[in-house]
Amino acid sequence: MTYTHVVFVGHHKDRLMDSITRFRKYPIHRVTLVLGSDDSSGERISKRVAEKVKAELSPLFEVSIIRVDKRNIMNAASQIVDLIQKERQRGYDCILNISGSLRTFSIAAYIAGCLTQSTMITSIPRYDDTDQEVGVEEIIELPTIPVQFPKKDQVQLLEAIASSSGYLEDLILQMNPHVKDEPDDFAKERSRLTHHLKRIEEMGFVTKEKIGKQVMFSLSPLGRIFAKVCRTGMCR
Repeated sequence: MTYTHVVFVGHHKDRLMDSITRFRKYPIHRVTLVLGSDDSSGERISKRVAEKVKAELSPLFEVSIIRVDKRNIMNAASQIVDLIQKERQRGYDCILNISGSLRTFSIAAYIAGCLTQSTMITSIPRYDDTDQEVGVEEIIELPTIPVQFPKKDQVQLLEAIASSSGYLEDLILQMNPHVKDEPDDFAKERSRLTHHLKRIEEMGFVTKEKIGKQVMFSLSPLGRIFAKVCRTGMCR
């Protein structure tokens, strides 16, 4: 397997360069530098760092620069999942490098990395006697938190919520249309789906709201990302 090294760019060029060039555990085909989509003063610094890194790495790798939402963490995580999906479709797995990234990028990258079970790395900076950063002391791989993935029926239920009104009665008929004219079967199916809905709500994938006498379920931001992961076959 050849890898795409996805690097979240902050303000530390030398740290980023060391973390890219010194991590040689996996063969690297391309490097993707990730910037925030806003035009803040801090992001302008990151852009200059990215351009310098690209200029130095271009003789060695195919290098590109992309932008993601750094203010909305869940939206950023969703965009990173999209990137991982595209790279895997091209035949490359991803290394997510958060060595020099801003905190919001680190959190979003970690969420995306755990959901897709991607390799993630960070570096420990080295400092001299005057407390000036002088490179990287060590590069470490980050452990992925085991995600409690829903069971097959629960995944199907998430997909049904994504494509319907989300009302419980509609979900029952969408999942099992044949129970419409069978009161006993309808009640059993309602009980079964209510149990699964409770479980995926506890996992943080859905939220519920009572509207009048009906209960409506919606995918949470995490649920939308997870549904995307499953649709693209990245559930492992």
